[in-house]
Amino acid sequence: MAERKTRLFKGLDLAARINTESRTLAAGLDTPPVCLVLADRDNAGARAYCERQAATAAQAGIDMRIADYAGTANAIHAQIDAIAAAADIDAAAMLLPLPHGCEPVEAALRLGPEKDVDGLHPLNAGRLAIGLPARPPATAMACLLCAEEIFGALRGLDVAIVGASRIVGRPLATLLLDAEATVTLCHVATSDLAAHTRVADLVVTAAGVPGLIGAGHLKPGAVVLDVAVTATPDGLRGDVDLAAVDGHAGLVSHVPDGVGPVTTACLFRNIVEAALARRRAALQATRTAH
Repeated sequence: MAERKTRLFKGLDLAARINTESRTLAAGLDTPPVCLVLADRDNAGARAYCERQAATAAQAGIDMRIADYAGTANAIHAQIDAIAAAADIDAAAMLLPLPHGCEPVEAALRLGPEKDVDGLHPLNAGRLAIGLPARPPATAMACLLCAEEIFGALRGLDVAIVGASRIVGRPLATLLLDAEATVTLCHVATSDLAAHTRVADLVVTAAGVPGLIGAGHLKPGAVVLDVAVTATPDGLRGDVDLAAVDGHAGLVSHVPDGVGPVTTACLFRNIVEAALARRRAALQATRTAH
Protein backbone atom coordinates (compact mmCIF):
# COMPACT_ATOMS: atom_id res chain seq x y z
CA MET A 1 0.00 0.00 0.00
CA ALA A 2 1.32 3.44 -0.95
CA GLU A 3 2.25 5.70 1.91
CA ARG A 4 -0.44 8.24 2.72
CA LYS A 5 0.86 11.78 2.20
CA THR A 6 -2.19 13.81 3.22
CA ARG A 7 -2.40 14.20 6.99
CA LEU A 8 -5.67 13.85 8.90
CA PHE A 9 -6.50 16.44 11.53
CA LYS A 10 -8.38 15.39 14.66
CA GLY A 11 -9.70 17.96 17.09
CA LEU A 12 -9.83 15.78 20.19
CA ASP A 13 -6.89 17.43 21.98
CA LEU A 14 -8.12 20.94 21.17
CA ALA A 15 -11.61 20.04 22.40
CA ALA A 16 -10.18 18.64 25.62
CA ARG A 17 -8.36 21.92 26.31
CA ILE A 18 -11.51 23.95 25.72
CA ASN A 19 -13.52 21.62 27.96
CA THR A 20 -10.93 21.97 30.72
CA GLU A 21 -11.26 25.76 30.54
CA SER A 22 -15.08 25.49 30.59
CA ARG A 23 -14.99 23.16 33.57
CA THR A 24 -12.80 25.67 35.45
CA LEU A 25 -15.24 28.49 34.68
CA ALA A 26 -18.24 26.36 35.67
CA ALA A 27 -16.59 25.50 38.99
CA GLY A 28 -17.02 29.10 40.03
CA LEU A 29 -20.83 28.74 40.04
CA ASP A 30 -22.84 27.54 43.04
CA THR A 31 -24.51 24.87 40.90
CA PRO A 32 -23.61 23.48 37.46
CA PRO A 33 -24.88 25.34 34.39
CA VAL A 34 -28.17 23.87 33.18
CA CYS A 35 -28.90 23.52 29.48
CA LEU A 36 -32.08 22.03 28.07
CA VAL A 37 -31.82 20.49 24.61
CA LEU A 38 -34.98 19.99 22.57
CA ALA A 39 -34.83 17.13 20.10
CA ASP A 40 -36.89 14.58 18.20
CA ARG A 41 -35.97 11.50 20.19
CA ASP A 42 -38.08 9.25 17.96
CA ASN A 43 -35.19 9.73 15.57
CA ALA A 44 -32.63 7.09 16.54
CA GLY A 45 -29.70 9.18 15.31
CA ALA A 46 -30.86 12.26 17.21
CA ARG A 47 -31.42 10.21 20.35
CA ALA A 48 -27.92 8.71 20.21
CA TYR A 49 -26.40 12.13 19.53
CA CYS A 50 -28.19 13.68 22.52
CA GLU A 51 -27.10 10.89 24.83
CA ARG A 52 -23.46 11.33 23.78
CA GLN A 53 -23.72 15.09 24.22
CA ALA A 54 -25.20 14.77 27.70
CA ALA A 55 -22.44 12.38 28.80
CA THR A 56 -19.70 14.66 27.45
CA ALA A 57 -21.37 17.72 28.98
CA ALA A 58 -21.11 16.18 32.43
CA GLN A 59 -17.33 15.96 31.93
CA ALA A 60 -17.32 19.71 31.26
CA GLY A 61 -19.28 20.43 34.44
CA ILE A 62 -22.62 21.01 32.69
CA ASP A 63 -26.04 19.61 33.58
CA MET A 64 -27.50 18.90 30.14
CA ARG A 65 -31.11 17.76 30.02
CA ILE A 66 -32.93 16.38 26.99
CA ALA A 67 -36.60 16.93 26.20
CA ASP A 68 -38.81 16.03 23.24
CA TYR A 69 -40.30 18.68 21.02
CA ALA A 70 -43.86 19.23 22.23
CA GLY A 71 -45.63 18.33 18.99
CA THR A 72 -47.37 21.00 16.92
CA ALA A 73 -45.69 24.27 16.04
CA ASN A 74 -47.92 26.18 18.48
CA ALA A 75 -47.13 23.70 21.25
CA ILE A 76 -43.40 23.99 20.57
CA HIS A 77 -43.59 27.78 20.65
CA ALA A 78 -45.32 27.57 24.02
CA GLN A 79 -42.67 25.11 25.17
CA ILE A 80 -39.87 27.53 24.20
CA ASP A 81 -41.68 30.41 25.91
CA ALA A 82 -41.78 28.34 29.10
CA ILE A 83 -38.06 27.59 28.84
CA ALA A 84 -37.34 31.30 28.38
CA ALA A 85 -39.21 32.05 31.61
CA ALA A 86 -37.78 29.15 33.66
CA ALA A 87 -35.53 30.39 36.46
CA ASP A 88 -33.72 27.05 36.76
CA ILE A 89 -32.59 26.83 33.11
CA ASP A 90 -29.52 28.82 32.05
CA ALA A 91 -29.46 27.97 28.37
CA ALA A 92 -31.28 26.05 25.67
CA ALA A 93 -30.41 24.52 22.34
CA MET A 94 -32.67 23.14 19.64
CA LEU A 95 -31.46 20.19 17.61
CA LEU A 96 -31.97 20.76 13.89
CA PRO A 97 -34.00 20.21 11.86
CA LEU A 98 -36.85 21.73 13.84
CA PRO A 99 -40.30 20.18 13.38
CA HIS A 100 -42.49 21.42 10.52
CA GLY A 101 -43.81 24.92 11.09
CA CYS A 102 -40.93 26.02 13.33
CA GLU A 103 -38.08 28.25 12.19
CA PRO A 104 -34.71 28.50 14.00
CA VAL A 105 -34.67 32.31 14.16
CA GLU A 106 -38.27 32.45 15.42
CA ALA A 107 -37.35 29.92 18.10
CA ALA A 108 -34.31 32.02 19.08
CA LEU A 109 -36.45 35.16 19.26
CA ARG A 110 -38.83 33.42 21.65
CA LEU A 111 -35.97 32.05 23.73
CA GLY A 112 -34.22 35.42 24.07
CA PRO A 113 -30.54 36.35 23.64
CA GLU A 114 -29.54 35.36 27.19
CA LYS A 115 -30.36 31.66 26.80
CA ASP A 116 -29.54 31.38 23.09
CA VAL A 117 -26.37 29.30 22.75
CA ASP A 118 -26.75 28.67 19.02
CA GLY A 119 -25.95 32.30 18.14
CA LEU A 120 -29.17 32.70 16.16
CA HIS A 121 -30.92 35.44 18.11
CA PRO A 122 -30.64 38.70 16.12
CA LEU A 123 -28.92 40.43 19.05
CA ASN A 124 -26.25 37.73 19.25
CA ALA A 125 -25.87 37.49 15.46
CA GLY A 126 -25.83 41.28 15.18
CA ARG A 127 -23.10 41.71 17.78
CA LEU A 128 -20.96 39.22 15.86
CA ALA A 129 -21.66 40.99 12.56
CA ILE A 130 -20.48 44.39 13.82
CA GLY A 131 -17.45 43.06 15.66
CA LEU A 132 -18.64 43.26 19.27
CA PRO A 133 -18.02 40.48 21.82
CA ALA A 134 -20.58 37.82 20.92
CA ARG A 135 -21.65 34.23 21.37
CA PRO A 136 -20.99 32.75 17.90
CA PRO A 137 -22.58 29.55 16.56
CA ALA A 138 -20.50 26.66 17.86
CA THR A 139 -19.55 25.16 14.50
CA ALA A 140 -18.35 28.48 13.11
CA MET A 141 -16.25 29.13 16.21
CA ALA A 142 -14.88 25.58 16.07
CA CYS A 143 -13.73 26.11 12.49
CA LEU A 144 -11.92 29.30 13.49
CA LEU A 145 -10.17 27.59 16.41
CA CYS A 146 -9.20 24.59 14.27
CA ALA A 147 -7.77 26.93 11.63
CA GLU A 148 -5.74 28.74 14.30
CA GLU A 149 -4.56 25.39 15.67
CA ILE A 150 -3.28 24.43 12.22
CA PHE A 151 -1.96 27.76 10.88
CA GLY A 152 -1.39 29.92 13.93
CA ALA A 153 -2.17 33.54 13.00
CA LEU A 154 -4.65 33.75 10.11
CA ARG A 155 -3.71 37.25 8.91
CA GLY A 156 -3.45 37.26 5.11
CA LEU A 157 -4.61 33.65 4.72
CA ASP A 158 -6.77 32.98 1.62
CA VAL A 159 -9.89 31.06 2.72
CA ALA A 160 -12.76 29.67 0.64
CA ILE A 161 -15.94 28.65 2.46
CA VAL A 162 -18.34 26.27 0.72
CA GLY A 163 -21.82 26.83 2.14
CA ALA A 164 -23.42 30.09 3.27
CA SER A 165 -25.71 28.92 6.07
CA ARG A 166 -26.52 31.11 9.06
CA ILE A 167 -24.92 28.65 11.47
CA VAL A 168 -21.63 27.98 9.65
CA GLY A 169 -20.72 29.87 6.49
CA ARG A 170 -21.90 33.40 7.23
CA PRO A 171 -20.77 33.67 10.85
CA LEU A 172 -17.48 31.93 10.01
CA ALA A 173 -16.81 34.46 7.26
CA THR A 174 -17.21 37.24 9.84
CA LEU A 175 -14.93 35.53 12.35
CA LEU A 176 -12.26 34.99 9.70
CA LEU A 177 -12.49 38.58 8.48
CA ASP A 178 -12.00 39.75 12.06
CA ALA A 179 -8.87 37.55 12.12
CA GLU A 180 -7.69 39.43 8.98
CA ALA A 181 -8.03 36.48 6.61
CA THR A 182 -9.18 37.05 3.02
CA VAL A 183 -12.49 35.23 2.60
CA THR A 184 -14.46 33.96 -0.40
CA LEU A 185 -17.94 32.71 0.50
CA CYS A 186 -19.32 30.19 -2.00
CA HIS A 187 -22.86 28.81 -2.10
CA VAL A 188 -25.33 26.78 -4.16
CA ALA A 189 -25.46 29.41 -6.91
CA THR A 190 -21.67 29.69 -7.32
CA SER A 191 -21.14 28.90 -10.99
CA ASP A 192 -17.55 27.58 -10.89
CA LEU A 193 -16.79 26.33 -7.39
CA ALA A 194 -13.33 24.98 -8.22
CA ALA A 195 -12.23 28.36 -9.59
CA HIS A 196 -12.67 29.79 -6.09
CA THR A 197 -11.49 26.89 -3.95
CA ARG A 198 -8.33 25.96 -5.83
CA VAL A 199 -6.64 29.29 -5.07
CA ALA A 200 -7.31 29.04 -1.32
CA ASP A 201 -4.82 28.10 1.39
CA LEU A 202 -7.76 26.84 3.47
CA VAL A 203 -11.06 25.42 2.25
CA VAL A 204 -13.89 25.01 4.74
CA THR A 205 -16.70 22.90 3.32
CA ALA A 206 -20.14 22.52 4.88
CA ALA A 207 -22.32 21.64 1.89
CA GLY A 208 -23.50 18.18 2.99
CA VAL A 209 -22.69 16.66 -0.43
CA PRO A 210 -20.47 13.58 -0.02
CA GLY A 211 -17.52 13.57 -2.40
CA LEU A 212 -18.09 17.16 -3.54
CA ILE A 213 -14.48 18.27 -3.06
CA GLY A 214 -11.86 16.47 -5.14
CA ALA A 215 -8.27 17.14 -6.13
CA GLY A 216 -9.40 19.52 -8.87
CA HIS A 217 -10.90 21.80 -6.22
CA LEU A 218 -7.63 22.24 -4.31
CA LYS A 219 -4.19 23.66 -4.90
CA PRO A 220 -1.36 21.32 -3.91
CA GLY A 221 -0.81 21.32 -0.16
CA ALA A 222 -4.09 23.06 0.70
CA VAL A 223 -5.77 22.46 4.06
CA VAL A 224 -9.43 21.38 4.17
CA LEU A 225 -11.75 21.56 7.15
CA ASP A 226 -14.64 19.23 6.35
CA VAL A 227 -17.61 20.25 8.49
CA ALA A 228 -20.21 18.09 6.74
CA VAL A 229 -21.31 14.79 8.28
CA THR A 230 -23.67 12.79 6.05
CA ALA A 231 -24.94 9.29 6.85
CA THR A 232 -24.46 6.97 3.88
CA PRO A 233 -24.64 3.17 3.43
CA ASP A 234 -20.84 3.23 3.76
CA GLY A 235 -20.94 5.12 7.05
CA LEU A 236 -20.48 8.79 7.91
CA ARG A 237 -18.96 10.85 5.10
CA GLY A 238 -17.92 14.44 4.67
CA ASP A 239 -17.80 16.61 1.56
CA VAL A 240 -14.21 15.61 0.72
CA ASP A 241 -13.39 12.67 -1.54
CA LEU A 242 -10.49 11.44 0.59
CA ALA A 243 -9.21 8.96 -1.98
CA ALA A 244 -9.13 11.64 -4.67
CA VAL A 245 -7.27 14.24 -2.60
CA ASP A 246 -4.84 11.86 -0.90
CA GLY A 247 -1.33 13.03 -1.67
CA HIS A 248 -2.64 16.32 -3.11
CA ALA A 249 -4.11 18.09 -0.10
CA GLY A 250 -1.71 18.84 2.72
CA LEU A 251 -4.19 18.17 5.51
CA VAL A 252 -7.87 17.22 5.74
CA SER A 253 -9.94 17.14 8.91
CA HIS A 254 -11.25 13.76 9.95
CA VAL A 255 -15.00 13.09 9.80
CA PRO A 256 -16.42 13.07 12.43
CA ASP A 257 -13.45 13.52 14.81
CA GLY A 258 -11.99 16.64 13.21
CA VAL A 259 -14.16 19.70 13.68
CA GLY A 260 -16.91 17.71 15.45
CA PRO A 261 -15.41 17.45 18.97
CA VAL A 262 -14.37 21.11 18.86
CA THR A 263 -17.91 22.11 17.89
CA THR A 264 -19.23 20.27 20.95
CA ALA A 265 -16.64 21.96 23.17
CA CYS A 266 -17.58 25.39 21.77
CA LEU A 267 -21.25 24.68 22.46
CA PHE A 268 -20.37 23.81 26.05
CA ARG A 269 -18.36 27.03 26.35
CA ASN A 270 -21.41 28.98 25.14
CA ILE A 271 -23.54 27.25 27.77
CA VAL A 272 -21.10 28.08 30.58
CA GLU A 273 -20.80 31.70 29.47
CA ALA A 274 -24.60 32.01 29.24
CA ALA A 275 -24.92 30.67 32.79
CA LEU A 276 -22.25 33.04 34.11
CA ALA A 277 -23.82 36.09 32.46
CA ARG A 278 -27.34 35.16 33.51
CA ARG A 279 -26.47 34.51 37.14
CA ARG A 280 -24.36 37.66 37.42
CA ALA A 281 -27.30 39.65 36.06
CA ALA A 282 -29.64 38.02 38.57
CA LEU A 283 -27.25 38.79 41.44
CA GLN A 284 -26.93 42.40 40.32
CA ALA A 285 -30.71 42.72 40.11
CA THR A 286 -31.04 41.36 43.64
CA ARG A 287 -28.47 43.81 44.97
CA THR A 288 -30.17 46.71 43.18
CA ALA A 289 -33.56 45.71 44.60
CA HIS A 290 -32.13 45.86 48.13
